[in-house]
Amino acid sequence: MAHPSRIDARLVALTILDYAHAPLVGFYFVAAIAFGACVLQKAKPISLKRRQLSIFLSFILFIAYVTEAIYYLGQTVADSSYIAPQHAVIHCLGSILLWFPISFSIFKGDKLFWHPYFGSFALQFVFEATLCILRGTAGSKGDAHHDAPLTFASIRSFVSLILLLDGFLILLRKQPETGNDEENQPLLAKKVNGSSSPAGDSAYGSIQTSNAEEEDSPKDRDKEIKEQQAKRLEEEGGWWGYLMGFAVFIPHIWPKNDLFLVFCLVIRGLNLAQGRVLNLLTPRQIGIITDKLTNQTTPLMPWHDIGLWVFYTWFGSYAGFGILDNLASYYIRNKARERLNALTFKHVMDLSMEFHTNKSSGEVIKAVEQATSLNNLIELVFFDVCPILIDLVIAMWYVSHLFNAYMAFIILFMGAIYIWLGIYFTTWSNPRRRVYQEKARFESTTIYEAIPNWLTVSYFNRHPFERKRYGEAVRGTISAQYAYLYRSLGGHAIQSVVMNLGFAGCCVFAMSQIVYQGKPVGSLITFIMYWETMMSPLWMMSYSYRHLSSSLIDAERALQLLNTKPTVTDPEHPEPLRLKSTKVEFKDVEFAYDPRKQVLKDINFTAEAGQTVAFVGETGGGKSTLLKLLLRSWDVTGGSIQIGDQDLRSVTQADLHDALGVVPQDPTLFNQTIRDNIRYARLEATDEEIEEACRAAAIHDTILSFPDGYKSKVGERGVKLSGGQLQRIAIARVFLKDPKIVLLDEATSAVDSSIEAQIQEAFKRLSVGRTTFIIAHRLSTIVHADQILVVDKGEIIERGTHSELLDVEHGKYAELWMKQTAGNGSTVNSKAGSKAGSTYGESNTSGLLIDITPPQEDGNDSTATATGRSDGDDNNNATERRKP
Repeated sequence: MAHPSRIDARLVALTILDYAHAPLVGFYFVAAIAFGACVLQKAKPISLKRRQLSIFLSFILFIAYVTEAIYYLGQTVADSSYIAPQHAVIHCLGSILLWFPISFSIFKGDKLFWHPYFGSFALQFVFEATLCILRGTAGSKGDAHHDAPLTFASIRSFVSLILLLDGFLILLRKQPETGNDEENQPLLAKKVNGSSSPAGDSAYGSIQTSNAEEEDSPKDRDKEIKEQQAKRLEEEGGWWGYLMGFAVFIPHIWPKNDLFLVFCLVIRGLNLAQGRVLNLLTPRQIGIITDKLTNQTTPLMPWHDIGLWVFYTWFGSYAGFGILDNLASYYIRNKARERLNALTFKHVMDLSMEFHTNKSSGEVIKAVEQATSLNNLIELVFFDVCPILIDLVIAMWYVSHLFNAYMAFIILFMGAIYIWLGIYFTTWSNPRRRVYQEKARFESTTIYEAIPNWLTVSYFNRHPFERKRYGEAVRGTISAQYAYLYRSLGGHAIQSVVMNLGFAGCCVFAMSQIVYQGKPVGSLITFIMYWETMMSPLWMMSYSYRHLSSSLIDAERALQLLNTKPTVTDPEHPEPLRLKSTKVEFKDVEFAYDPRKQVLKDINFTAEAGQTVAFVGETGGGKSTLLKLLLRSWDVTGGSIQIGDQDLRSVTQADLHDALGVVPQDPTLFNQTIRDNIRYARLEATDEEIEEACRAAAIHDTILSFPDGYKSKVGERGVKLSGGQLQRIAIARVFLKDPKIVLLDEATSAVDSSIEAQIQEAFKRLSVGRTTFIIAHRLSTIVHADQILVVDKGEIIERGTHSELLDVEHGKYAELWMKQTAGNGSTVNSKAGSKAGSTYGESNTSGLLIDITPPQEDGNDSTATATGRSDGDDNNNATERRKP
């Protein structure tokens, strides 16, 4: 006969192991799965045939636990004197809750992290073998209440051993390598449904969909971000390294040198703590009041308890501590928004032209706006998800205190089913949600295309067509919305049924405890009042994963933006730009936008201080690229550019841009007044200086003719102004800035001859003492240039003055000049008409009047324009528009 003390020790050990079994195995399984995901452990494909034994054995374990739980319930019902050992029942219920998802995941998973499963099998065998031995030695043989649990334990021990051996064989077994094995494919080349796709079927990172799913799974607008996120996960070695990448935001979120922000964080922390406490105290106080009202022999109002209940209710409400928490939350959120948006906006504006010419403006703007998603992510984790977990732990403990552990397990089972249904129906409805969003975007696109293009619609009388197209788009959106709502609302309805059944079951169990176990009635009232507090976390947990994912994707946009480095950077130790001399020198300059195609080759020239240098040549020859290199929009790939004796790369871009004035070929304005747009060149300029600049640019009288004069709004990008007016305002900006070096990119292409003469005179005054670079297709505008460079296919093929270049036999410049004056488009002898003495009004063979007035000494150059040809048209095509 066993010694009593030994029996007691075995019972204690048995009780502890029964309680600890399911939590420890479950914790290991979840932790191992999370660790595998964090380090990007590759899930291995395991065939269904190979998994069949594991699936069968794990379901046997699940059924064995269910059977034992039913046995205890049946014995309790059949024998009123029998009380099932709570530790054994909890052991069964916990294991049921554990082995159903494990069995189901083995059954559903084509690819698995097998280490978590194998570890769980090992722990399961150790626990069950130990429990079997303890049950066999701690009880009395021949006792039915002892033999039946021992039998179940023996079966489970044997099944666990076989499961462990099978898991070990799967772990050792090398999976066959096939051409379609996903382990051999790029990380991102996967279908939406998780099946593999041959690498040759798509480009890296593409998401494939089967034909059957194309309608339900349209291209996700965040696909590129998700692909880059997955690629970064692989590069960083897992989630830890990936999340650490967001550390760049911490200095801009952490309340450095802001005591009020620290105070707001303290307020939020206190509200978090008091919310957890009051969530418990408020329903408990109602229970205390109920007990005092039902247990009194003489009627007496429990004013003290009622007062506490009123205080708890007020203090936790919006009228109490809640208003402080909301104010603190807004302040923290706005501060983070201010800092993060300023950070991303500054970074975007500091990026090089290469970035801005290759990126969609809408995507960049969206990324700047979504910088605050990181703050939303932090708030979601620390102020929503973490309190949820705390509330669930408190709820499980408190309902066990009110009644017993069985009540906690009823809630736990109901909660697990509720969360699983939420995740399942969310995943199930997501394809329909994507279709709905796609249709909604198409509807918006339809209306935004039609309204701004109203004039085109009217020209072609397509009002009925656009109405029909928009109506179909609206109907498509509504149809897609219903398809999504049917799934989403159906999921909500089923979840609601589960919650109602769970609530009813809990209440019935609580009532039975009151009737048979003598629990106070106040405990039932407390539980009913506490129900909403327990269910709110369940709702949040079932849907928070989607919000976490979307917030992480949004924050990823901003992170990728901040990780983008400018291709043109300031030197670590810049020199101040010294403008004692504005001589500009290009030395052996070479440049390529793409290494596969050279744009500029061996460019050498010098623009002395005060000289005017003109670039001419056919479109695409590299003229504009020369000015962009001078602006340091890109850096040269070979050679150097110097101002004075300083390399452009030795000074800051800010100093360089202050010294340069640019009149672009296609100027754009802000949607502000004309005065504000011109003042943008020099913010401290007076109104008189602005008007003087406009007179110099021959735009002052035109502005005064507008109803609102200088206060006239110009519209988005200056759409209310003509092309000539836009260019003259751009010229006025340069006059106002008064730079040392001027860059004119076809600056008079959109003005007529009379205005051009005035602007040329203004340019002559502006260029005095300044180095000027001009790109011109209308050669009449650059006849007085000190140096004309003919650029063709990235090389300078001719250089000299206007007269010198006209004297070059078979020269390119002479050919261009003849095409713009009297040529018929064929190659002509450069000496024909090369002298400046051609007479005004000379007729060509087509009968068109050609104005080639020789330049005058006062600088009012006349233009050489073919009558009937629009200003600004491509000069190389002027002859082709004439009739022979």
